[in-house]
Amino acid sequence: MRIPILIGLTAALTGPQSAPPRKDIPAIAKAANGAIVSIVMSDKDGHAIAQGSGFLVSKDGRILTDYHVIENGSSAIVKLPDGAFFAVDGVLATDKARDIAVIKAHGENFRTVTLGDSDRLQVGEEVVAIGNPLSLESTVSNGIVSGIRTVKEEGGKFLQITAPISPGSSGGPLFNMAGEVVGITTLHVEGGENLNFAIPVNEVKPLLLAKFSKISGFPNEPESSSQTTQAQGTGDDLKTTLRWMEKISEDDGWRPSTLTRDFGALYVRERNTISSIGGCSVTTIDKYFVLKHPSNLLDDDTVLDSTTSATFNLADIDPGRIHVQPTHIDKFPVWAVSFSRSDDTDQIQKTIQWGSTRRTDFIRTVGLIFSDEESATRFVRALKHAVELCGAKAAPF
Repeated sequence: MRIPILIGLTAALTGPQSAPPRKDIPAIAKAANGAIVSIVMSDKDGHAIAQGSGFLVSKDGRILTDYHVIENGSSAIVKLPDGAFFAVDGVLATDKARDIAVIKAHGENFRTVTLGDSDRLQVGEEVVAIGNPLSLESTVSNGIVSGIRTVKEEGGKFLQITAPISPGSSGGPLFNMAGEVVGITTLHVEGGENLNFAIPVNEVKPLLLAKFSKISGFPNEPESSSQTTQAQGTGDDLKTTLRWMEKISEDDGWRPSTLTRDFGALYVRERNTISSIGGCSVTTIDKYFVLKHPSNLLDDDTVLDSTTSATFNLADIDPGRIHVQPTHIDKFPVWAVSFSRSDDTDQIQKTIQWGSTRRTDFIRTVGLIFSDEESATRFVRALKHAVELCGAKAAPF
């Protein structure tokens, strides 16, 4: 997969820059809101094992963070302060010696930060750090550059700063007082009062300017052990089964553009699928847009996007509660696949994006819609195999 280099990003990294105006700390924090993420790493079974910070540098989902944030996980999701979350497709580039990583979030039209020139920093200059220490999202702290050190054993320069860096803050942005990112927070010295360090952003720019030809797995992601050339979903390993399920749901191709014309609405289904975040952690995605709607709240020419996603662990799904049944959406025949947790709790996180409105809540049952019975039946067979591979157990009666 080739990720294009955005013209705006290239210009920001290479073009001449005049000194931007100084901002106050609240203005810097407000401008950065939505571009700083919490990165949650999970092991091969989909269980969260670590959390760090990162920040978006391109609208197509490139995120800068520290290598040590991602090195021990098999998969990841990123969370925004508004509650939205996105799967991480994988790793675009790393520099282990410099503790730098570029990962790719699944999505588009993200908010981004502006990169500055760390070579212009001076000792004594004020800086602002924003991160997620101990999962306390968007924590803002300030300090000064107390030193600029060169550590040959660590491969280059470090910015010594007084702004606090706590566990969970690693990988977050360090801003100058113009609101530009000049460093990536990386570590603090235990027992040292205000001895915190960041990597100068200029040492990261060559990694961003590289032409990424593919997305790689995480350092600790297990290799696929599939031995079959044609996956069938019921005799394969977990990774192959999940890919098979995703292919079934994507190939189903439900696009009922005249689905509810009798009601004066015009719906177009864009995506209806299940995607693997990694290991046993998965997300369902149901995306469509409305061209017309009979509601008095919408004009005939209104176009609204709607995306519903649910993230859960396959090990929590009761294999006895996976069902497929025929139904109708208005007059259109469809097959609904539903499945739920074995512990009868509302612990599946669901996010609904309707136009500019986003709502997150928790549900017990997840569903996907298929246009034909064969696709739905094949999907259910593969889903039952996947939950069994993840060690799911039926609910007690």
